[in-house]
Amino acid sequence: MPRIMRKAFAAGLAAVALAALAPSAQALKIEDVPGIGVDTGRFNLPINCAITMPDLGGIKVFDLATNVDVQGVVTTHLGPGQEFWLTQGSGAITFPAWLTGLGGFVGINRADAVISKLEIGASSASPPVVNVTDPPQTIKDIEIKAGQELTVGLPLQGTFDVGPYTAPQSGKVTMSFEQAVAHVTLKAAWGPQIKIDAHCTPTAGNALLTVAVGGPQGQPPSKIHDQPLNFPPVAPGYVDGIINAPYRCSFGGDSLDVGIAVGGTFPLSVPRGGQFSFTKASGALTIPKATVNKLLDMGFTGSFSGRVTELNLVVEGGMPEVQNVAADIAIPPTPLVRDRDIVVSLPATGTLTAGPFAPKAGASTLAIRLGDATAELTLNGSTLLPVTCGEPAVPVYLLENEVI
Repeated sequence: MPRIMRKAFAAGLAAVALAALAPSAQALKIEDVPGIGVDTGRFNLPINCAITMPDLGGIKVFDLATNVDVQGVVTTHLGPGQEFWLTQGSGAITFPAWLTGLGGFVGINRADAVISKLEIGASSASPPVVNVTDPPQTIKDIEIKAGQELTVGLPLQGTFDVGPYTAPQSGKVTMSFEQAVAHVTLKAAWGPQIKIDAHCTPTAGNALLTVAVGGPQGQPPSKIHDQPLNFPPVAPGYVDGIINAPYRCSFGGDSLDVGIAVGGTFPLSVPRGGQFSFTKASGALTIPKATVNKLLDMGFTGSFSGRVTELNLVVEGGMPEVQNVAADIAIPPTPLVRDRDIVVSLPATGTLTAGPFAPKAGASTLAIRLGDATAELTLNGSTLLPVTCGEPAVPVYLLENEVI
């Protein structure tokens, strides 16, 4: 069980990472949309824990298949050599009732755990792996109720930040859960103790999220806090998240900075010869106050409305290579208020269709990133005015999944 905690912990960081994208059954709730340039997510990673007994020479007793449920926050993109963290991390792992039932036969009702290793990898970054539990984390007197599921969460209070990592000069960074090691002492009220070690590793793809590297040198450290994390439980092997990508759009000869958020649920890995679609997919448009003020200074007052005509997802290593997931999405009338950010759910009700996507023959991974977008806006009651938004200057990945 302690191993659980550290798993959760591990997953949390990664994820968090993660993170990834994802929403509710209806339109995205405004209060759940993160800031521009922020990726929030919750994932449920299948893991296997090899259980050994140090007092018996380290012999393996059995393998325990379970999963870790974690959530966290990360940036949508990195600058060359930029320092970064996975933040707001938390997690939990649930052990089956049969496991606690075994301990009940001999009166086991408490446990102490020392989590000595919980590693989150960052490919191409420095360091390539961070051990979150350095120094080791000790948890005393964990309550065990025989015959009941045991859910253990980390951290015990607040959240955790994982890092710092330093990004490479180019390319991309894939965050991953590598392994966790826990040393557990099971205790009975009448005296005896049983010592076990748990070495836990992922069982079906360990990539949590991918972040592209680009833009200018010398960007400040990315350590993001105070972002919404209101995700419901997600099924094992899946991610639920929301990513808000920075876009620069052309409008009437001027450029406007906005955020386009995408949310949905998707798998952590893709079966070879199979396919998948996003579920609960939806989006949002964020207009920061600086852009609102710019529109007001351009003479546009009152409210705006219109429709999104295109938001393309670009697929690497899969088919279709491009898919428009927002072909005719209405933007409801929304007031422009100086010095105030605007967030509009798109669609206002219901969900988007994203998928199905299938890996190409021979592909080892399937990645999906946000592409270009177009819209038409009505301001001051005028006719529809075109808006074109190129793909983000630094690619923003929704996912990069192993093909298995």
